[in-house]
Amino acid sequence: MTRGRSRREAALSKLAPIPYKRKSVQFVEKQTANSGHPLADGHENAQLRAYELASKARFDNIEAVLQKLKQGYGRSNFVDWANATLQAELGFKLPQTVLADACIGGLNLTKLYTQCVFEQFLAFSKEFFEQDPLKGQEIKATSKLIQQMGYHAIGVAPCADGRLAHFVSYILRLPYALVRRKAHAGAMFDVSESVRNWVFTEHLRFREGVPNSADEPTKFLKVASYHFSKSDPTHQGCAAHGSDDEKAAQAALNKLIEFKQAIEDRFGCGATVDIALIGVNTDDDSLRVHIPDECGQVDLASFVDTHQLYQQTLNVDAEQARREIVNSLWVRSRQGRRDQAANLRKVLAWFIERNMAQIDYVHQYESGCYSDIGHAERFIGIGSGFREVQLRNLTYYSFLETLEEGMDDVKVGIKIFKKLNVAKMLPIPVIVGFEYDGRVPGSKDRAAKKAQRVEQLVHKRFADLSQTGMLQTMCTLRDYTTNRPAFRLDGTT
Repeated sequence: MTRGRSRREAALSKLAPIPYKRKSVQFVEKQTANSGHPLADGHENAQLRAYELASKARFDNIEAVLQKLKQGYGRSNFVDWANATLQAELGFKLPQTVLADACIGGLNLTKLYTQCVFEQFLAFSKEFFEQDPLKGQEIKATSKLIQQMGYHAIGVAPCADGRLAHFVSYILRLPYALVRRKAHAGAMFDVSESVRNWVFTEHLRFREGVPNSADEPTKFLKVASYHFSKSDPTHQGCAAHGSDDEKAAQAALNKLIEFKQAIEDRFGCGATVDIALIGVNTDDDSLRVHIPDECGQVDLASFVDTHQLYQQTLNVDAEQARREIVNSLWVRSRQGRRDQAANLRKVLAWFIERNMAQIDYVHQYESGCYSDIGHAERFIGIGSGFREVQLRNLTYYSFLETLEEGMDDVKVGIKIFKKLNVAKMLPIPVIVGFEYDGRVPGSKDRAAKKAQRVEQLVHKRFADLSQTGMLQTMCTLRDYTTNRPAFRLDGTT
């Protein structure tokens, strides 16, 4: 872990201080080596890298800046000086009352730390939605492409582990606005909630022809993603499954089967849904793409290792690389059986092609393996929001509607942050975020009440941390029908 910290600090030191007084995202301009793989775009990778480093630096610079405030504590004009320092180095000011309260009885860095994390999240959210640095709001071309491959919607259920938070925008290189992502510890998504979303998706097709009309023969694709670590399989795998890769894969597959069966049993149209199981090696973002047979059924023992495929296609042209990808997914149909999974393998081949660029990214910028192979999240996010979190190890994010149903996920997050933060005498920042429909009267108020109820229960459930100031929270809301950022609810702790 020492090696990981030194590499990260070295990278971040080149970026500080961050020029936050800007009207648009200014990506770092630098010379980069040509991409090693024929299916990778070196310019795109450079842009993604610049965004990743700049975004994480927002949070990673907080501790160093607070140490400066500590050294300057005692000045006669401390509050004004502290805010000037925060503005110059972190891009924001704190309310004078917050700084004044933190000075009572000595400088309270614990309170200031979480307030800084919360302010940075709000600034991060504002930039993400207003400037669209990942081009994730541009979905028209990709939506048309996936419809041509036989699908009208994609739902993704990754693990809540922060090492999979970039599954959509980086690992698969998909526009975030096109994909419904709901993360749960161990990829153990709520089947009933997923069925309700499927019903809503199909309703839009029948009533409004969005994204295509209901008479078009396209399907809904549900993807579950478990994870593992090749370099340290017994310690850095999925905590929710005791770092047991086989158990994690089987549990995710079981959920997918339950989801498909639930639709078949309730609506008699399971054929309109396809399921896909994908494992992520969190060391290098390579995948295990499990190969469906001609009926679309998944065998855990049959998969494509995209890291091996990357090596095999490194020195061929792009068209040959694509042919190799398609061939890797080929299955022999049993006599007399129609291949019902042809479109599914087609879209999986497309996923693999996009993953080649991410493996190339890790090879170029991380020497083929992340230095932080374990947890290094900056805050916990719980609720129904956090579309802006598309970066690896930025956030432990778990989707939930009530704390009761998501308690196991939250417990896993708290356990992780006891090691990451509390062990260093830093508090655990928890952001409770919910989305609402601005078109529906009362939706905002209901979301606000839900967020505050969950926040109160978090403090009650983890009272030992809350009472000592080692767990602090902020509630946020966001209108999901717009590209406006999350905003803070007044009166949050």
